[in-house]
Amino acid sequence: MAANLIDTAKSLLTPDVLSKVSSLIGETPAKTQQALGTVVPTLAGVACNEASTPAGASRLFNLINETRLPADLQTNLGGLLSGGSATDSLLKTGSGLISSLLGNKAGAVANLVAQSGGIQFSSASTLLNLAAPIFFGALGRHLGTAGIGASGLSGLLSGHRDAILQSVPSGLGSALGLNSNSNICGAAPVPAVGPMAVPEPVKKGFPIWGWLLPLLALVAGLLAWRSCNAPQAPKLASITLPCGTVLSTQEGYFTYNLATFLVKGSASDLPKRFVFDHLNFDTGTTQLTPDSNQTVTDLISILKCYPNMTVQLEGHTDSTGDPDANKKLSVDRAEAIKALLVAGGIDPSRITTAGWGQEKPIATNDTEEGKAKNRRTELIVTKIS
Repeated sequence: MAANLIDTAKSLLTPDVLSKVSSLIGETPAKTQQALGTVVPTLAGVACNEASTPAGASRLFNLINETRLPADLQTNLGGLLSGGSATDSLLKTGSGLISSLLGNKAGAVANLVAQSGGIQFSSASTLLNLAAPIFFGALGRHLGTAGIGASGLSGLLSGHRDAILQSVPSGLGSALGLNSNSNICGAAPVPAVGPMAVPEPVKKGFPIWGWLLPLLALVAGLLAWRSCNAPQAPKLASITLPCGTVLSTQEGYFTYNLATFLVKGSASDLPKRFVFDHLNFDTGTTQLTPDSNQTVTDLISILKCYPNMTVQLEGHTDSTGDPDANKKLSVDRAEAIKALLVAGGIDPSRITTAGWGQEKPIATNDTEEGKAKNRRTELIVTKIS
């Protein structure tokens, strides 16, 4: 059985499929493979958390069984990821699954995947939408083959609670609104009193070829097949600013790109535009999520080291909702960031704001991944000295 599942995973998740996924999310194949190592246990953690109560297990079971997936998901995965209406439909299905399971926590989970997987927030959001139907489709097939119902689903996931908690990225519990990762699958079971069989040692790491393979063969198979090592954490870089402040930041992210430009760039390159990552708002509000605070703190440090630099903050939305309301929200969000910078000691005269709502998309609004890219905040450096 296990050998057949491994062969299935190898045949479906080919390098060509990985290449198509990386193209869809706008990341390199290497980064895509690394991010899959975060997305897979994240989805397992989300499923375990949902199934930790009888009501949640019933809801998850019904969601899996009621979601309509392409009939050729297993036999034509590459074709479904080749673009066009089939890909859009798969992304729409995944977006529906993520929305149903996470609601307003979806942004926080996507941000965690971005940070842990070393990719952009918009890429993480798209990857979640792509992986969800594959993950839950595989889980649904396993449940159907084994004749498992809602209570059995709960038992299946809770029975592997320790393995799941060892695999999920740090901070998933917080993103799900829990006190810690230890609460993801519900309360730990109370040890039985009396003689007990000695359990087999629990293997560390993500149990690709164990219990999780039947559920994740489509997603995790290639990961285990192509690499014997765990995904590497995003590479950190230290940048020393002129004032002596040393920033520790992930390469390729907003803070790194901005600081590198200021160290090596020149006035002739202005105006210079940067898109924030790790800067997210609660849905429909101007309230930043807690994991966005470090980005604001780093930006304050940079602005203090370049006292003559002036910037403009621009807010943007996708096309969902009323255009006038979207424009107001984008202006208010830019103003909210400015207020935080001013509170951190930055002269307000150095910061201008603008909000464009849905007027300046950088991607199509016809797909979920395009909308994710359009929901953004940008910083434009207008003057250095």
